[in-house]
Amino acid sequence: MTTADARRGGTPVYLTLRMKPPWVFIDEIRRFVESFCACAGTTDNREAQLALAVHELMQNAVPHSHDDDVELTLEVEPEADRVAVAVTNRCTEAEYHALEERVARMNGEPDALRHYLQAMHDTPTAQRGGLGLARVRFEAQLELSVSRAGGRMTVHASGRLRPTPLQTSGGSR
Repeated sequence: MTTADARRGGTPVYLTLRMKPPWVFIDEIRRFVESFCACAGTTDNREAQLALAVHELMQNAVPHSHDDDVELTLEVEPEADRVAVAVTNRCTEAEYHALEERVARMNGEPDALRHYLQAMHDTPTAQRGGLGLARVRFEAQLELSVSRAGGRMTVHASGRLRPTPLQTSGGSR
């Protein structure tokens, strides 16, 4: 398949990456994913949104990985108008349940923007961490879920490849 074929929206494309320290390559992965998505036929804005989602999910997984091994899977299916990101790492049962509860609370709020703005308001400025999942849900327009098998947790983010443009108080994005 050529890049031109992918951009026309034919065959699904998949990327799987396993990462170990040094974690400094997370920013490079973001740039790579943006280029990968460009070859897979996404729009400029969607490329940036998907790269943001991968970056945020990797940034969340790395500090909590108990075996220094994080796996990323990205699936782009143009004909099905579908994209899916999965990031897997080893975790404790308590960490899994805490994240599962957090994602359930987040998904319980039907307005992703409202949830994101509330999360920013509730997080002290000096400690702006913890907003990554809200950013993925709102800015990348992906639905979140978590699963666990064999002591490894996977955070799934999936949605439309060509979503409706974001509507904010200043217009669409």
